[in-house]
Amino acid sequence: MKVKWTVRSIHLLAVLILLTGCWNSRELQELAIVSAVGIDLVPDSDEYRVTFQVINPATISTIMGGASGNVTPVTIYTGTDHTIFGALRRASQKVPRQLFFAHSQLLVIGESLAKSGISEMLDVFDRSHELRLNTTVLVTRGTDAQSVLSFLDPLEKVSATGLVEMTRITSEVWAENVEVQVFDLIESITGIGESIISGVRVIGDPEEGGKNKNLEQTKLMPYLSISGIALFKDGKLKKWMNGPEARGINWVRDKMDGTIINIDCMDKKEAIAVEIILSKTKVSIELRHGLPIFHVHIKEEGNLTEINCSLDLSSREEIEKLDKEVSKVTRDEVTKAIKAAQKQKSDIFDFGGNLKRTNPKAWKEVEKEWDSLFADGKVDVQVEAHIRRTGMRLKPHLK
Repeated sequence: MKVKWTVRSIHLLAVLILLTGCWNSRELQELAIVSAVGIDLVPDSDEYRVTFQVINPATISTIMGGASGNVTPVTIYTGTDHTIFGALRRASQKVPRQLFFAHSQLLVIGESLAKSGISEMLDVFDRSHELRLNTTVLVTRGTDAQSVLSFLDPLEKVSATGLVEMTRITSEVWAENVEVQVFDLIESITGIGESIISGVRVIGDPEEGGKNKNLEQTKLMPYLSISGIALFKDGKLKKWMNGPEARGINWVRDKMDGTIINIDCMDKKEAIAVEIILSKTKVSIELRHGLPIFHVHIKEEGNLTEINCSLDLSSREEIEKLDKEVSKVTRDEVTKAIKAAQKQKSDIFDFGGNLKRTNPKAWKEVEKEWDSLFADGKVDVQVEAHIRRTGMRLKPHLK
């Protein structure tokens, strides 16, 4: 009988364990769901202004179209304090619900803050259980984070989602920016290499971007654009990398998912478009007479997508000439990117980390002088490019 009661008690305890709920559970109607966070320096002050883009659940629940009636899909709240976490808490004075960061997908850093330094700012993300480390990061260009997060997007009800997707897509198909998350940033700042972050620019009047009429017209003006790559040194923004320099960064870092290379044809500038569909980069560091040599070897493949000149693609010799031209453009862009980083003494390619992994003994000898050695290092770039497909037509329309 005693054994039977013992068994029943164990079964009862097991059932009770399954019935327990979360000790910190909260009702959805009590929460203000934050989709993005922006951090600026308050002008003429040492305080942070933290901006929260909060989702309006009443508008998001609609199936079609933008906001319902005159209500915007998101609302902007701000908090100001000497610490970021203090600003988070101060915002509770304005928000009728508790801020909830589990669905936050974007962090926007103001350009002025980026120039003064972001190392201290990242401390709160590394410590707090509320803020996500897999959040996409952008830096503003010519404006502040609050203005960027105030924009409304006609395609994405939550504009933060639109910016995250824009960053991902353009990095995959154009490769003049990078997709960086908070944990990447922390890793680069605490490691040997330096940080890079994509920029976001306001085209047009920022004041108009947050108005409902921005959702009611076919021609977007103003709008947000992903623009360039911010190069950091010791946690501070030092230079904006644009165009070929920015694309060269992705080639060196083996992050080239796809892009378009325009090459000259006879007397026409950039008359041929080649889509890069595959790229693989190998980097090795050699120390010779105390100076590093950065060997960058790239193999890439592409397809011809457009020709605006008279060129016979049935000739293998012509294809080989195009291969060489694509290789030259790639080599020039990679060299520009490395030289630009060397000028700032910013090892954004983690060449130092590469040397430490492959030759720890050599790294110990040069570690303390790596900034100057990186700046003076020689660059050796080798590119093998091959055009695989020429499309459905061999003979051009132009004669």
